[in-house]
Amino acid sequence: MLPHERSLVKKLKGRPFSVVGINSDSKERLQELVADETTTWRNFTDKQDFGKISTSWGVRMWPARYLIDHHGVIKHQDIPDKELDKAISEMLIAAEKAK
Repeated sequence: MLPHERSLVKKLKGRPFSVVGINSDSKERLQELVADETTTWRNFTDKQDFGKISTSWGVRMWPARYLIDHHGVIKHQDIPDKELDKAISEMLIAAEKAK
């Protein structure tokens, strides 16, 4: 999962796209991932297992993936990798048209 997200961040730089991580690892592990640039996007820790964010969003497994549009509406949840790029592309087109 992480290599694909890294490639999307690079490829879509300057477009209305961002990745935000809600991480269930320990704070120390999250700091390691950021320090070695495994993740280059904003990350938040949600304690280990199921913290407040994960519980309120109904996360049942890791990793969980949500695609949120430019209006803040969840458009896709746990979308398979093979459908991810197409869904992001469609959402980017809609966001750019809305400018």
